[in-house]
Amino acid sequence: MTSRLSRAWRSPAFRIQALALLIAALVLTTLLQMQAGLEQRFNERTATTLGGDLVLSGSRAPEPAQEQKMAGVNGATVIDFASVLIHKQQFLLASVRAVSPHYPLYGELLAADRRLGPGIPRARGPAPGNIWLAGTALDRLGLEVGDHIALGQRQLRLTHVIVKEPDQQRGFYSMNPAAMINLADLPGTGVLATGSRYRHTRLLSGDGAIIARLRKQLEPGLRADQQLRSARDPAMQQQGPLRQLFLWSRLAVLLVLMLCTAALYLAAQVRSRQQRTLIAVMKTVGASRRQLMARLIGSDMLPLLMVAAVGAGLAVLASMPLLTMLGMPMSSLSWRVLAGWLGPMLLWAGAAMPMLWQLWRAPAGQLLGDHARQSGGHRTLTAVVLALLLLAGLLSGSVTALWPLVLMMLLAGLGLPLLLWPLMRLADQFSDRLPLAPRLGLRRLSRRQAITLPLLASLSLALAVISLSMQNGHQLVSQWRGSLPQQAPNYFVINLFEHDLPVLRKWLHEHGARAQPLYPISRARLTAINDEPVRAAVSKESDRAERALNRDLSLTEAQRLPDSNKVTTGRWVRSAGEVSVEARLAESLGIVAGDTLTFTGSRGQLNARVVGLREVNWESFSPNFYFMFGPGSLADQDRTWLTSFYLPKDDSGQLAGLVQQMPQISLLDVNALLNTLQNLIRQASQAALALGVALLLAALLVLLAAWQAGHLQRREDNRLLVILGGQRALLRRVSAWQAAFLAISAALLANLVHLAALWPLGQLLFDGQVPLTLWLLLPWALAALLVAVAALNPGASAPRQAPVTQ
Repeated sequence: MTSRLSRAWRSPAFRIQALALLIAALVLTTLLQMQAGLEQRFNERTATTLGGDLVLSGSRAPEPAQEQKMAGVNGATVIDFASVLIHKQQFLLASVRAVSPHYPLYGELLAADRRLGPGIPRARGPAPGNIWLAGTALDRLGLEVGDHIALGQRQLRLTHVIVKEPDQQRGFYSMNPAAMINLADLPGTGVLATGSRYRHTRLLSGDGAIIARLRKQLEPGLRADQQLRSARDPAMQQQGPLRQLFLWSRLAVLLVLMLCTAALYLAAQVRSRQQRTLIAVMKTVGASRRQLMARLIGSDMLPLLMVAAVGAGLAVLASMPLLTMLGMPMSSLSWRVLAGWLGPMLLWAGAAMPMLWQLWRAPAGQLLGDHARQSGGHRTLTAVVLALLLLAGLLSGSVTALWPLVLMMLLAGLGLPLLLWPLMRLADQFSDRLPLAPRLGLRRLSRRQAITLPLLASLSLALAVISLSMQNGHQLVSQWRGSLPQQAPNYFVINLFEHDLPVLRKWLHEHGARAQPLYPISRARLTAINDEPVRAAVSKESDRAERALNRDLSLTEAQRLPDSNKVTTGRWVRSAGEVSVEARLAESLGIVAGDTLTFTGSRGQLNARVVGLREVNWESFSPNFYFMFGPGSLADQDRTWLTSFYLPKDDSGQLAGLVQQMPQISLLDVNALLNTLQNLIRQASQAALALGVALLLAALLVLLAAWQAGHLQRREDNRLLVILGGQRALLRRVSAWQAAFLAISAALLANLVHLAALWPLGQLLFDGQVPLTLWLLLPWALAALLVAVAALNPGASAPRQAPVTQ
């Protein structure tokens, strides 16, 4: 047994198979572990945003039947409402949150012991009898920690300053300073009674099976005012860096599988050619079919299983520090390691078994002829593709959106060489006038279809994946980092009046704060589209449309298109009476350029004609709006003003003076949210880099396998040239020309695959077309490197005796 295992390692083709399996198992297992970490991180982030794995919210408490279904599931209760806080004859309207003892279920609740003090993680909210307030509330009322404040009929002691809440249930544009009390104190305040407006939210947490079952039980009995949201809703995973990284990681798994399959196919081809003579000799001397099968499969499968196991084991060891560095949780090993170990073996079986089956069945005389060298290719290719699709379907999950891209790349990688082949044969027919070296190099390729076409397809896919992964990885990181500039606005000012604007401008100038434009805000409701009541005009209401129809909207006007907006249809507004609409809302409401919209505000109706639609980056941390009017449109409406600005954290103590000068304003601090997104972008950038390295390793593996396959064939050809009297200089030129024809063709096809993949990649990852970049030159640089290596090492050296015991 030991001698049989060691005998296999003497074959260069077996070693390339082993290396392919080692890297395939290493990269695949690492990617599966990383993908599991991404999924868990994604779900945790979404659950943190919602406040739980499942969130039931409504305008009043759940029904008794709903309470019974939720009994026994870990949860917390949150009640949000607006109320007045009173301190020493001063009044402040606050957004009050009453929380049960188990709040929060997810994320960090940070509270400081003093104004502008460091936020300290708190496992629970306020104790009974206490109240926590946002820093702006302290500034407005002149409070200090330890003071008492009245909420309704109850006096509460201020014990902490809210720095960060884990979820975003209050909404980004909460107009009032935040306050938090214990749920047990709410009845004693007397602020809520029958008919009061409040939001009752039940936050629930549990494993996937429990949450899925509970969701199915609750959905049929939801009231009209209730909404049920889950952290695993697809709609919750449609924005932000993690969504893009999630898609990129799954695409990376598919591409790595494709590349490893190509490498294993090339290595299996070479291994099959090497074993042909040995099997023919064994058949000649009367070896049984069982002995032949043991020799063909047993001698390779066992050591390859061990190699794949080593690769999966190394991946487990490597993924621990990698996931720690990326800030992702370490998932349980279970089936992922098994898939990373046996998955590459399935690919090897798809690539090698049809070739070995052909050797096992073919007569000895046929194995020594040319017919065996060229037959059975379609069966092998079919088996390889089926093995790839089966494994990809098992490991990639529900990635329906990615299949068109992967199938397109697969079809292009296989089909383009077939289209190029007639041109290569035509060039061969007219190559008589070429010098000897390029003529021989071209004929080595054009007259060996079974060898050249797989080489060309594999090289093209490898070079295309390298250029695509480098371009898209770089673009993802650039886009993420560009979405949050170094001095992104960290404070929003709301409820400004006309007479406050000079005071604010002066304060911003004195403190060196970088401010966004000032936007006038008028509250109005959309009531008609083309003079038809909006309810009748909108036949199918999406969630976005429902929100637009059921509440007052914040309307604004501007002369310049905001940097976070892009006109997609029509043009930007120029004068009064023109309006630009956010594109997704326009689609849900059926609004198109040229329509007339009617809004009802505090001063009557406002009519405007739609001149264009806009795409809005809602994650830009700049003020954004659904409807933006031309200058002068809102002059007759009641309006306040809104802006945002950046102020260094060390200067945040100066905000108290601003609030004292304009006590009626609402100041929204988004530093905590900014820090969360900055950490998220940092982790996503590191993960994208790791995915790029994994793809690069897999692509280089294909190049190595292609080089090995070509090297063995070149050695046989060069041996014949030496016998015929060829000099080493001629061998170098022939090898260089052969590599040049192959590499240039592969680079050209790689560019075509790259260009074809830009549109679907842009739609999937970037919400638009991916631009052309200099990364298209990368396949040509690698092609030049392959030519140089072939010229320096033409493969002239050959063993004195061809081995038959490999």
